[in-house]
Amino acid sequence: MKALLYRFGVTLAWAALLFLLSSIPDLTFPVTVFSWDDKIQHTVAYAPLGFLLLRSIVWKNQITRRDWWLALIIGVLYAVSDEIHQYFVPGRTMDWTDALADTLGVIIGSGIFYQWRKRQGQH
Repeated sequence: MKALLYRFGVTLAWAALLFLLSSIPDLTFPVTVFSWDDKIQHTVAYAPLGFLLLRSIVWKNQITRRDWWLALIIGVLYAVSDEIHQYFVPGRTMDWTDALADTLGVIIGSGIFYQWRKRQGQH
C-alpha cells in the first residue's frame, strides 16, 4: 500500500488540486497581458500532470510508446472531464480550447519526463 501511495499519490494530489481550482467560481488572475493568457495558464497547470502521469505509469521501468499514449489518453480524458465539470460551476464555462491547452500541457510535461529519464539513461 505504501508503494502504491508513493507511486500514485503525488499524481492524484495534483489532479485533486486542479479539480479544486476548477471548482472556484470566477477564478481569474488579476493581471491580463494577452487575450489568451488563460490558455498559457491551462498549459502550465497541466504540464506537471503530464510529467506525473508518465512517472506513475512507467515508475522504474523503461518508457514505451504505449506508456506515453496511456499518459496522454488519461490526461486528455481528465482535461475533458474537468471542462465538463466547469460547466456546472457558477461563473465558469466549458471551453474546448481550454481542453486543447490542457492537452498541450500534458504533452509538454510527459515530454519533459521522457527527456529527464533519457538523461539518466533510463528511457
